[in-house]
Amino acid sequence: MAQVQKDIAAEMKKAMSAGQFDKAAFIGAKLVRTHPKRTEIHIMTAVAEMQGSHFARGGQRLRHLFRSLEPGDRYFGPVAQNLLHFSDRAGDFKASIEIVEQKHRNAPKDPAYREILADLLFRQEIMRFGSGRSVSASIDRAIGLLEGIAHGYPRLPEVQRLLLRVYMHCEMTQEALGLLDKLIADAPSDKGLRIFQASVLALSGMVDRAITACIRLIDDYDDVGAQPYLHIAFLRPEAMPVGATDTLSKIAFSDDAPAREVYQACFALARMAEAENKMETAFDWYRRGHAANRQVFPIDMPLELAEMECIGELVKAEAKREDGEGAISTVIIAETGPRPIFIVGLPRSGTTLSERILGAHPDVFAAGEIADFSKIVVDVTGTGKISEQMERLDGKMIGEIRKRYLAALNAYDPNVRFVTNKTPANFLRVGLIRRVFPDAPILHTHRHPLATCLSLYTTPFAIPMRYADDLGDLADYYRAYEKLMSVLFETDRNGTLFDLTYEDLVAEPEQVARDYLAHCGLDWRPECLEFYREEKAAHTASMTQVRRPINRDAVGKWQRFSRYIGPLADLVVDAKPVGKKSEGRTVVA
Repeated sequence: MAQVQKDIAAEMKKAMSAGQFDKAAFIGAKLVRTHPKRTEIHIMTAVAEMQGSHFARGGQRLRHLFRSLEPGDRYFGPVAQNLLHFSDRAGDFKASIEIVEQKHRNAPKDPAYREILADLLFRQEIMRFGSGRSVSASIDRAIGLLEGIAHGYPRLPEVQRLLLRVYMHCEMTQEALGLLDKLIADAPSDKGLRIFQASVLALSGMVDRAITACIRLIDDYDDVGAQPYLHIAFLRPEAMPVGATDTLSKIAFSDDAPAREVYQACFALARMAEAENKMETAFDWYRRGHAANRQVFPIDMPLELAEMECIGELVKAEAKREDGEGAISTVIIAETGPRPIFIVGLPRSGTTLSERILGAHPDVFAAGEIADFSKIVVDVTGTGKISEQMERLDGKMIGEIRKRYLAALNAYDPNVRFVTNKTPANFLRVGLIRRVFPDAPILHTHRHPLATCLSLYTTPFAIPMRYADDLGDLADYYRAYEKLMSVLFETDRNGTLFDLTYEDLVAEPEQVARDYLAHCGLDWRPECLEFYREEKAAHTASMTQVRRPINRDAVGKWQRFSRYIGPLADLVVDAKPVGKKSEGRTVVA
């Protein structure tokens, strides 16, 4: 009778199953000394160390393992996946990238190293700078690595899914849709791919195709989740399939559904109720959706408000210093290429419409919500709060940020005079922007306070605005924003700020557009009001509106919810003009 071989790692596995990771790591460290060639024990030990009190040691062990293994080894995949996981948790990709770079240099055509290196480069970019698009050599390289992987690679489906994410990060919509079509043709029953495709179509403003894709998903799967319903609800609620309310209600009240699913289900139900003019029901659903999000993604509101207060004080101190001593001296080399135009304000305040009008001018490239400025500021001044970056800024840094940002604008389109950046949150960085680009026009867009706040509250953002999950917090945030903008206008020594009211723009589009184009140093072109004829996708929550001519449909829309706004009501009493239209031209035409 054959003797059953003893599992030397049994005690270690038992400890891991019980969640005793330090004990498991201790056992594993002893085992690998006596069994150094047992790679699986090295991996389990590294995992136990990462889960326990020796996280850094687990990372060192994984890097050592990765150096010693080749892609053909059966443990190569688990080691690579754990190395990616370690880098994510550590928030530091440098050491892992260096190891994979070395392996890739030695075997540049090996698809495994290309995939892992591209994944690390992409994760590093997202970790450091978030989801905003920017000019990035790392992202360009990741795309090149992934696109160069041959079709015989066993992990090609995973590679293509990663490439899809990178394409969407870069707003390469046509490339993403082309790849999705191929993948779905090969795997027509892949639910995840089809949901992704429906989302890309919706984001790109391809309403008919998006609705068709969503309805087919709902017909084909009982467990498709809330997302297809959400797209239909906000794009074409009258197309909602029968039974949608019951399906979405089950998700909304489920104790097991992820918070994101609950959020999406509640917002779909809210929009459906809105379409039937059941405003109280709609508002209750919105409130429930926000509660689900707040439970998982809380926000430290005192910290947020204190940061805005600190930024305002720094702006005032800088203005006072400049009045007495002049601006910080900086060396500016001869500059060529496009110049920046910044469009700032709260989300849903009209930034997209304002930029699309500018982007229809032949001298302007509308880059959208790009992250280049914030990314370069981090690279040059270091990480931390915006107020901390402002305090660290000196003349040398100003020159470096300016040089890099202008180079980034040139990469978007070298043949235009201006490139826009319409990242709404840059209202927090106006103080930084003015120090780096004292000559750059800055358009501040805003609407009636309740129109803005209720639009924030009722829009299903891909990344929800955490300060909008509670009406009281939203009111406080709006007041702090309004106070900061008042300080920025009061200290606008060079007249670079232009106060752009959404209601004025839709009431008198040509006159208001003429005014702010002139502020930017641009002549008037009638085609600027025909922006909706362009094919370029608008990757914002306003994606459906910007494909129509200017209209007044959204003006006063907030009044339908006026009975339920609670703490927001005082914003109407407190409301006052934030700024005023700047006079003259800030940029030489």
